[in-house]
Parts: sequence; structure tokens; C-alpha cells
Amino acid sequence: MTDTALATTPLPSNLPSKEAKSLKVTGKNKAAIDLMVWEGLKRADAAAKAGLKDHALYVALTKPHVKQYYMTQLDVLRTSERARNIHRAVEIREQTTNQMASIQAIKLLEQISDDAPTTRGAVSLPGLVIVVNTGTPLTQPPTIDADMKVISE
Repeated sequence: MTDTALATTPLPSNLPSKEAKSLKVTGKNKAAIDLMVWEGLKRADAAAKAGLKDHALYVALTKPHVKQYYMTQLDVLRTSERARNIHRAVEIREQTTNQMASIQAIKLLEQISDDAPTTRGAVSLPGLVIVVNTGTPLTQPPTIDADMKVISE
């Protein structure tokens, strides 16, 4: 066979494609990410301790499977620290020197729900928001269709 024939010959269908393989984070990248998450090291310090250059770890974190591993480890950390956070909030609530901190701790403890999804920052759940107004507005707001064109004013 010639080089041209090899280049155009399709692969057998029983061989797994590169996309079908499950990519795993291993070696130095895994070690560096674990250092960032579990020891709180900065990216550059974690990379150096794992034997990588900072830029190499930066590039690795742009890959979806590496970023997924990082996010999964952060979620494990967040979950494992949740009980300690509740105990600390209780300690702050019980102290008497800073009453504002006590009030904030009480508010936090009252808002904690085991079945509530963990969100960072603003609400990031997909879906539809329905706003119910109890009063009649002075002017009727325009109706907007799905293409974001004004239908009536």
C-alpha cells in the first residue's frame, strides 16, 4: 500500500474513536489540581510542586475533562466542609461580643437547607421566571415574542 492509500483507508468500526474514550486526569496534572483544592495552593505553586510549569497547568485546565475533575474535587471539598461551616456559624451565633455577627450567623443557619442546590453567587438554575404583579400598571408593557421583536406597544 502507498502512503496515499493508508491516509484514505477508513478505520475498522470496532476500534474505539478518540472521542469515545473516557479521558482521565492523571499524573502531574492530577497532583497539581489536588494540591490546589486540598492544600489551597495557588496554581503556580501547585504546578511547581507537581513538577509542571504554570502555563502547562493553565492550558490543562482549559480542557473539559481536566476542568470537570477540578470542579468535581471542589464540590467534594465544599460538601466535606459543610458540617464544619455549620458548627462555626453556631459558635459565632453563641458569642456575645459582636451582635451583628450573631444575627448574620442566625440568618445563615435559618437559610440552610439540605435539599437546596448549591449555587455560587446569583441563581443559576435554568427555567422560566414568572412575575405576578398584584396591581395594575400605569402603562401596558410591550408584548415580546420569542424572536425578541416588539409585537404591540
